[in-house]
Amino acid sequence: MLRDVCAGLAFIKELKPYVREPLCFEQAEARIRQQLSQREEGFLRVLRQAVYGYAPSPYLALLRHAQIAYQDVEALVRQRGVESTLDRLYDEGIHITLDEFKGRAPIERPGLSLPVSSAAFDSPILEGAMTFASGGSGGYRRRLRIDPASLRYEAAYNLLYERAVSAEGMPFAQWRPILPGSAGIKDAMRQAMARRPVARWFSQVDPRHLDGHAVLTRLAVGAARAWGADIAMPRYVPADDAGQVARWLASQAAAGHPALISMTGSSAVRVCQAAEQLGVDITGTLFRLGGEPYTEARAEVIHAAGARAVTHYSMSELGRIGLSCGAPEHVDDVHLLSDKLALIQRPPRGTHAGDGLLAWHLTTLIATLPKIMLNVETGDYGGVEQRDCGCLLGQLGLSTHLHTIRSYEKLTTEGMHFTASALLHLVEEELPRRFGGAPGDYQLVEHQSGGVSRVLLVVSPRVGALDEAAVVATALRELATDAGTRMMASHWERVRTLRVVRREPYVTAAAKIQPLHIERSL
Repeated sequence: MLRDVCAGLAFIKELKPYVREPLCFEQAEARIRQQLSQREEGFLRVLRQAVYGYAPSPYLALLRHAQIAYQDVEALVRQRGVESTLDRLYDEGIHITLDEFKGRAPIERPGLSLPVSSAAFDSPILEGAMTFASGGSGGYRRRLRIDPASLRYEAAYNLLYERAVSAEGMPFAQWRPILPGSAGIKDAMRQAMARRPVARWFSQVDPRHLDGHAVLTRLAVGAARAWGADIAMPRYVPADDAGQVARWLASQAAAGHPALISMTGSSAVRVCQAAEQLGVDITGTLFRLGGEPYTEARAEVIHAAGARAVTHYSMSELGRIGLSCGAPEHVDDVHLLSDKLALIQRPPRGTHAGDGLLAWHLTTLIATLPKIMLNVETGDYGGVEQRDCGCLLGQLGLSTHLHTIRSYEKLTTEGMHFTASALLHLVEEELPRRFGGAPGDYQLVEHQSGGVSRVLLVVSPRVGALDEAAVVATALRELATDAGTRMMASHWERVRTLRVVRREPYVTAAAKIQPLHIERSL
């Protein structure tokens, strides 16, 4: 905690010039245009400074093992461009799996074994970075970094997407946790750097606690306010009290200026459900979503409430990867931020090989990112297409669209493996369609106690009365239709491990409702 507090105080000091000199739209637009025109130079600069010029770099070990010098990469970039060069490097063994990147597995290549931690991929260029905890989407929380220079760059994206989706001037709010979670403080500081007021900050973590993280959050907000930013102090609204948020949104709509509010997709569904139950009108509200897949099922709930939503595609280690615009062809359609990232598609490695998928691999092109990535497997896949949608982002040159974004990471329970996307379909679409409720009302939970595992199907009391045996039978039948989960479903049916429990699904520290939650007891 002492280390976190010291890093946090240094971070707040570094924030000062970025908040005192806010970005305007014209500066944001010029910055993105300039970086797009210098993609090749940006990529080579990162390689020189953070890979070839940094002896501990794991990428340098891979490149040396493959006998590839900087001059070789530079020549390829000049001849073929960034993406073609990355394809060639991939073929030479220059790529990193998600487990390697997160420090869960050593880098293993023929003739090379390199133990790594997630910190091995930190950018050696940035100064003033603060560590914080991720939201625990993969079942555990990781130490990540946040840097004022990176936030300044992302503040430019805020200005661009708000104009693209006609959100300029809308009151901004967020329902995001305070530190040690990252999303809330990042949202607040990006808004401060763009001189956009934060009218409300609802936090699922109580900011009144006297621990170091709560104090740091309040210090950061207080400092930004002293430097001219208009940011509301966070107020405690637990994850199961969406009614408070719904009432505030309704008050904004009634006053004639509906709000733009940032939260996860499952939180947005809860707010819309609360609005209906309370009989309040949130028509015109714009939800800015991130952190979870945005599905058709969630979109239906939001649209039924008279609201609309845009979703951003992000990664804790990188920040924004894709921005939504005002002309999507899919509910989760985003523009790839090709000014700062390059993407290639290759089949996943390891246990995912042979699934017939094309995994997304990302490479960083700018120095102001907390992590350095060189053909890093993200664990995600989906549609990739070139399309001119006519929006502001496309006019800037961000013409690569990503959509139907899903994770292929294998989830494991009771020794059985299945994909996140298959389970997401079950709990967000099939069960609500058959038995009522909405996305976020169903969740599989593995309960481990005394070395014995039981699988629970948690169903929110909001769903009402239901035939629990029919719910279990439907879940097993649906899972048995997928080749990747058929064995698991058969096993669960044979040992009668799956049973229904009526309670609210578990919510992560980042306010996400995962399709599978692992609960451990002594």
